[in-house]
Amino acid sequence: MKTIQTTFQRLWRTWMALALLVVLAGCATGQKLVSHSFNYDGFYDKWADQVDLLAYSYGNTYYKLNDKADPGSTLGAQNNVNGPIPVGEFLYVQWRLKATGEVLEQRVELRDRLPRDMTDHELTFLMDGRQLYVYVVTPRRKKSYDEPPILKTWRSEFAHAYEIFPTLRKP
Repeated sequence: MKTIQTTFQRLWRTWMALALLVVLAGCATGQKLVSHSFNYDGFYDKWADQVDLLAYSYGNTYYKLNDKADPGSTLGAQNNVNGPIPVGEFLYVQWRLKATGEVLEQRVELRDRLPRDMTDHELTFLMDGRQLYVYVVTPRRKKSYDEPPILKTWRSEFAHAYEIFPTLRKP
């Protein structure tokens, strides 16, 4: 019993030291954590029937949310990451047109496109054929479903949103 307890204490100290190291590394790199969301939904945004998502990356020099499909495979058409994460400086997306098999990719620099304060905002993207669209969804909810603007993303039906790529339309 004492051996199990000692092993547990060592494991606990190791995990606490590792957690402290991660926090200190974040402080040393100047990472500011902001509670916001990064997501995409190919079913509601109606791109899942046209394209296969192959890879994405949202982040900066020190931190990235990313995923890449194995060769011959695809990523899922939905993902949602919420919580305190660093605001990304770029978004990279790679997708394949189902009709032709053509693989496309786009990297979007976000530094001058995102609001200064991303707290409680969402960053979402969708593909319409060969074109990538990127949107910021604000925490401000709409009073009715037909309140403009209605954009390509389904989230704009319920919340105020604006396009930041390919055009920059800040509110």
